[in-house]
Amino acid sequence: MSSKLNIILVDDNDIDIVVNTKLLKLANITDNVTSFSSCDETMSYFMENSERIKENVNVVLLDIQMPGTDGFQCLEKFAAMSEDLKSSFRIFMLSSSIDRGDIEKAEANPDVIKVLEKPLDVYLLKRLISATSES
Repeated sequence: MSSKLNIILVDDNDIDIVVNTKLLKLANITDNVTSFSSCDETMSYFMENSERIKENVNVVLLDIQMPGTDGFQCLEKFAAMSEDLKSSFRIFMLSSSIDRGDIEKAEANPDVIKVLEKPLDVYLLKRLISATSES
C-alpha cells in the first residue's frame, strides 16, 4: 500500500480502536492511522486539515452505532462537504449490529463502499482498498 494512504477510524469503543489500529499496522496496510471517538471530532479534523487531506487517499472506517451522532448522521455531515474534499475519501462502515435494516441503509448510501463486520477483517479491507484505488 502507498505511504500516502491514511486510515481514519471513527468508533466510540476504545478497545476496537486499539485492536483495529494494531491489526492495520500488522497487516502492513498503513502506519498512518488516526482515530476519533465521535463524528464531531472527525468533522472538525477534516475541516481543519482539508488541504493536507486532499493530497492523500483517506480510508474512513466509520462505526454505525455510536452515542450522540451515529454513523448515519455522520454520513449526512460528510455529504455536505465539498466535492473535492469528499473525493479523497473511501468510506467503509463498521458494524457489530445484526439489525438488517442498519446494514441495508448503510449499503444504500452512495458514499459508502461497503459495510464491514466487526471484528475487522484487515485482509478483506486491504483487497477492497486495492480494488477501489484501481477504479
